[in-house]
Amino acid sequence: MSDDKETVATRLWRDRVQIREQERNDAQARARIAEEKVAILMAENDRLTAENARLRALLNPDAVRTRPETEQQMQALRGALMPLLVQPAVIMNS
Repeated sequence: MSDDKETVATRLWRDRVQIREQERNDAQARARIAEEKVAILMAENDRLTAENARLRALLNPDAVRTRPETEQQMQALRGALMPLLVQPAVIMNS
């Protein structure tokens, strides 16, 4: 009788192990599919980013030159305004 109990317990344990292995394999398969989808989406995103840049360059060919110029002007303006903001307020009597 004891052997029957051990056999049943062994079979149940083996079945439980097989079920967990199958669940693990299924989860790994889903993870691989998700990774492939992410890789596809990232490649598509890169392609669309390049296409957007190309179309923007066609729309405004001077943008490549004017952006750094605008940033330089903004930096100069910021440099001129910062000392004015840091100075203590002068109270004027009317």
